[in-house]
Amino acid sequence: MELRHLRYFKAVAETENVTRAARLLRIAQPALSQRIKDLEEELGLSLFERSGRGIRLTPAGRYYLEEVRQILARIDAAGKEARQIERGEVGSLRLAILETLSLAEPLPRLLRELRRCHPSLHLKLVGMPSLNQYEALHARTIDAGLVANRPREDQDILGLPMTEIPIHAMVPASHPLAGRASLCLQELEDLDFIWPEAEARTSYWTVFREAFEGRTWRPRVVQEASSFVTTTSLVAAGYGCALGITLPGGPSVEGVVQVPIMDLDLRLRIELVWHKDNPSPALQRFLELARSL
Repeated sequence: MELRHLRYFKAVAETENVTRAARLLRIAQPALSQRIKDLEEELGLSLFERSGRGIRLTPAGRYYLEEVRQILARIDAAGKEARQIERGEVGSLRLAILETLSLAEPLPRLLRELRRCHPSLHLKLVGMPSLNQYEALHARTIDAGLVANRPREDQDILGLPMTEIPIHAMVPASHPLAGRASLCLQELEDLDFIWPEAEARTSYWTVFREAFEGRTWRPRVVQEASSFVTTTSLVAAGYGCALGITLPGGPSVEGVVQVPIMDLDLRLRIELVWHKDNPSPALQRFLELARSL
């Protein structure tokens, strides 16, 4: 039995006329009649009652028609969905982000466009530090990630630059420097600082280590923090100063003032990253959308 036999049977059953069904199917009437007989022989039953006035379904034929309709509908739906998956219109996309950047553009705009252009695509969004994202990309547990300051030595990870976010001094609102429009790095030398933990494997720690390597300036670290959110909370509580990003359009934190440092051009370079050997059509559609933005 072939799939076409089921389609032939459905056409004849619904029209109850072999001649009309043959025209609809665009095949010769004798060939269609033979295919129906072949199907009946294979099933070992009569699907139609034949008389001089035409044909009509037997009770077994009526039951078989309902089953065939469901089978063909499932086959057609499966084919449609498979084509959508191939085009990246449905399926799933696993995207990791730095949680501190969840409110920073262009991520919200990118996700809005993804939902608008591909509403059937299931998005799984997870918060994950940059270094963990590289491991997850190699393990194929995520499809793409949003990271800061991507290392260039890993040739298997490709990146698309998205934005750059400047890093400023963060001081408590009650601090004397809070009213300044800008300041110099030297003015921060004798202040208490909250610094990223090396063990936390954050992008901030990597950026700061590279930026201050070889400099005579060293922060007076009084406390370490495992995340940017924790750092901001400690600054707001008056535990010390810190270096942090300013999110365009992001919420301000009560008790924290950010002041640009004139002689320190420090930025987080945000990139969308993915593994070069990931064949996911959903990923390709997402990358096309990201490039268009």
